[in-house]
Amino acid sequence: NCAFDTEGSRATSVTGANHGLAGSLVPETRPMSNHWRPRYFSVFASILGAATSLRTFGDSYDPESRDDLVRTIEDEAERLDRFVSNLLDVTRLEGGRLDIRKELNDAEEIIGGALQRAGKVLAGHRIEVDLAPDLPMLELDGVLLEQAIFNLLDNAAKYAPPGSAVCVRARRADDETVIDVIDEGPGIPRDDLERIFDKFYRIPTADRQRAGTGLGLAISRGFIEAMGGRLAASNRTDRSGAVFTITFPSPDEGASEKTADR
Repeated sequence: NCAFDTEGSRATSVTGANHGLAGSLVPETRPMSNHWRPRYFSVFASILGAATSLRTFGDSYDPESRDDLVRTIEDEAERLDRFVSNLLDVTRLEGGRLDIRKELNDAEEIIGGALQRAGKVLAGHRIEVDLAPDLPMLELDGVLLEQAIFNLLDNAAKYAPPGSAVCVRARRADDETVIDVIDEGPGIPRDDLERIFDKFYRIPTADRQRAGTGLGLAISRGFIEAMGGRLAASNRTDRSGAVFTITFPSPDEGASEKTADR
C-alpha cells in the first residue's frame, strides 16, 4: 500500500540532483536506430498481421476471435503511438528544443490526468492514491509533469505483476513537494538505480509483462530536471517493489496558495 519504507532514497536523490540532462540522454542520436528499429518493426508486424488476418479470413473467425484481433490492432497502435511520442520527446530534449511553459498548476489535477491516461495500461493492477490535503500549487509545465508521471505509471505496469498495487502518493516535505510512484514489482538492483535513467537501458528480467522502448524513464528525468525538479529511484524495504520519487521546490506561500475564486 502507500505506507512504505525506502532503501537508499537519500543517496539516490543527491545523485539524481547532480545527474544532468545530458547524462540522462546518452548515447547520442545516431545509435538510436539500432535500438528502436526491432521494436518498431515488431509492433508494425503485429498490427499488419492482425489486419491481414481480418481482411483475408474474417468471415471464418468466430466473433470472439475477431474481437481479439481488433484488440490486438488497438493495443499495438496505442503502443506504437507511445513509442513515436517517446522518440519525439527524446529528440526535443537532445536538441534543446523543449518548450517549457511554467505557470502555477494544481498537483492533484496533474496526477489525476496522468492516472486517467494510464487507465488502460494499469487495468490489471489495483490503483491506490494518497494525496495530502495541503499540497501547494507548483510553478512548472503541467503538460510535461503529467507526461513524466504517466511514464512512471507505465513503467510500474510493465514490471509489477498483475493484480498488484500501484500507488501514487503526494505530500509536502519542508519546503518541497514530493510525489512518489510505488509498485509491488521485483524492485531495482542497487547497481541499476542510476542506470535505469540512461536512454534505452532496461533491466533484464525474464518475466517482464510487456516490452518497452527504454526511453520513458530518461524522458521523465529529462522533463523534470528541465523544470527544476529531481527524479530518483529507490527500493521499498517493507516488501519488494520500486519507488520513483519526484521532488519540486514549493513556491512561496503567497504565490502557491489556493484561493476559493481560482
